[in-house]
Amino acid sequence: MDTRAIAQAAERLRTTSLTLLRALADEELEVAATPGWTVADVFRHLASSDRDVVLGKHVKDFLPSVSDDEFEARNDRALERLRSRSRTELEDELEVWGARLRWIIRSSPARLGDLRIPTIFGTVPLSWFSALRIYDEWVHQWDVMQALDRGVPPMDDLLRDLLAEFQLRALPAKPLKRLPQRPGVVEVDLADVLPPNWRFDLWTRSFGARVTTDATVVVRTDVPTWTLLAADRIDWRQAEAAGDLAIDGDDRGAAEVLLEVVRVV
Repeated sequence: MDTRAIAQAAERLRTTSLTLLRALADEELEVAATPGWTVADVFRHLASSDRDVVLGKHVKDFLPSVSDDEFEARNDRALERLRSRSRTELEDELEVWGARLRWIIRSSPARLGDLRIPTIFGTVPLSWFSALRIYDEWVHQWDVMQALDRGVPPMDDLLRDLLAEFQLRALPAKPLKRLPQRPGVVEVDLADVLPPNWRFDLWTRSFGARVTTDATVVVRTDVPTWTLLAADRIDWRQAEAAGDLAIDGDDRGAAEVLLEVVRVV
């Protein structure tokens, strides 16, 4: 993945987050956004995550031995540092640490970005790992806007392309390994980004260009919907009922088992 493009997308997202935060009334900051977190806590999390990554304090949180529950608990503890900070201080944290993290991402040599490392998300290249920032920020913007009944956050073409690649590469890193070996080739067709579509062979557990077999079923959706599925914000059945996801083909079972494991974090 292109780390300079990731840094560019991260900058746009942080501008949107800051604009959103500055427009909120004080009472809106105390509205529940996710289980256990207020709207203010979401922004505290974004600032704390950036700071801890820059300072190297977040590294141990992403080790393969860390469970999902431990990961979430560490996120809860990290934001406590900012609970007593004023709105202005929180805005400063978001600006300063966001800029420092983007500098690190933008300055990383291409060869370093290709280095594959074992993480809680599976074995992924560092460039993929840096894209976790933009995934996390867009999802949390969605949390805030849903909590306040303000619709869905914007997703421009650059962000769509990056999030599509980020999530499709996440599947073979860990989720596919959880599936029982079974026949079926699932093609994922994200209608709002350019082809090629990605195929996943559930028997060989291979993906992408290595899969030359015709698909037995196709999952059709868009990047925002897939992102919300991966973030466990919506269920694929809910998306299908709403017309935001379709399963085309006779091998529906193969699509269903894949859709059950698409969660990233």
